[in-house]
Amino acid sequence: LEVLYKNQYRAVPVTGENSFIVNIGKLVDDLIDNQVPSVRHRVAEVDFDRYSVTYFLGPQFDADISRSMTGVLTDAGQKYTIFGEWIKDYLGAIELFYY
Repeated sequence: LEVLYKNQYRAVPVTGENSFIVNIGKLVDDLIDNQVPSVRHRVAEVDFDRYSVTYFLGPQFDADISRSMTGVLTDAGQKYTIFGEWIKDYLGAIELFYY
């Protein structure tokens, strides 16, 4: 895994065997008032075996995403009110690659 830091992708250090990494997305970042930053990331090609599990967790489709936990208008809230509207457009905008 690589993260974008100061306009350059850098490898995420492995902290030991049986380690795992949790990323949060921009929407969660906004909803929790930027208390935990989201980062742009990508999966790097490696020359050894590894196992990855991708799991996306989101709120109910009718959840209000327009405001953060403290009531601040979120970036998504400038265009969408509910999660279902946002995720429909978001999934249409990204490309998924399967190997």
